[in-house]
Amino acid sequence: MKRKVNPPKIITEKCISCGRCVSVCPSFVLDMAEEKARVTRGEWCIGCGHCGAVCPTEAVLHEATSFEMHLDQWPGSALSAETLELLFRERRSVRNYTGDPVPQEILKRVLDAGRYGPTGTNSQNVHYVVLASSDQISQLRDMTIRFYDKIFSRARGRVGGFLLSLVAGRKTLEYLRDSLPKVDYAYERIRKGEDRLFYHAPVLILAHAESWDTCSSFNCSVALYHGSLLAHTLGLGCCFNGFLVNAVNHDRKMKRWLGLPVDHQCYSAMTLGYPNVKYERLVLRDSPKVAWR
Repeated sequence: MKRKVNPPKIITEKCISCGRCVSVCPSFVLDMAEEKARVTRGEWCIGCGHCGAVCPTEAVLHEATSFEMHLDQWPGSALSAETLELLFRERRSVRNYTGDPVPQEILKRVLDAGRYGPTGTNSQNVHYVVLASSDQISQLRDMTIRFYDKIFSRARGRVGGFLLSLVAGRKTLEYLRDSLPKVDYAYERIRKGEDRLFYHAPVLILAHAESWDTCSSFNCSVALYHGSLLAHTLGLGCCFNGFLVNAVNHDRKMKRWLGLPVDHQCYSAMTLGYPNVKYERLVLRDSPKVAWR
């Protein structure tokens, strides 16, 4: 369902005819008329708030714009490029947790960071499921393992592998078969009490949205990544989990158990908790794969 959005209001007396609000509006809501900004297509408004944020005289009023916070209250950008680059490199996938519970106030801050990530047409359609109960996380772990038991069982056989290749493709079947030795070893560790899926994390977060919206995958992924960056600054560790995402989207029982609407898909998931490991140094990654045109 499309979120209800109210169009901006123009205080004509304050308008200085600069046209900035018109130039930044992505939805053609505003026009200049008689040298003043006018709302001409209010029903097209997506509620981004850019119009009010760019107005130097507060002539544009919009519910998405905060007039209590002005960027000129700070001497410059919120942080330097060097600091941001270090944050990107410092944030690591954490698979070792202390098991200490994460206070709900902290979880709310992590989720709150996600709402400032961009979403297609400003839909803000990201939904979350948060599991902070060891029993619930254990249940979801068991369901996920059962799902992959079936998948890898099919990948081992000739007939099952053929049928799997028809559904998922030959490359996927090759990947699954190449992974079998590692999977067998992981199962052996699981049988000894290790959690090689969620790593005994005290919190699990899933992001989901409407499957018919082509922007949903981007929206959910960016929102959860925003949260992971804030989590790092708060002393927490995260690890994104594509295995869980795939299982939820292909197992209707798991989807129902999580309470996802029928027309939603899970697009991102991550474990979260206080790290029980300290990385002493940064690592290198491959150079960007770029085609300059």
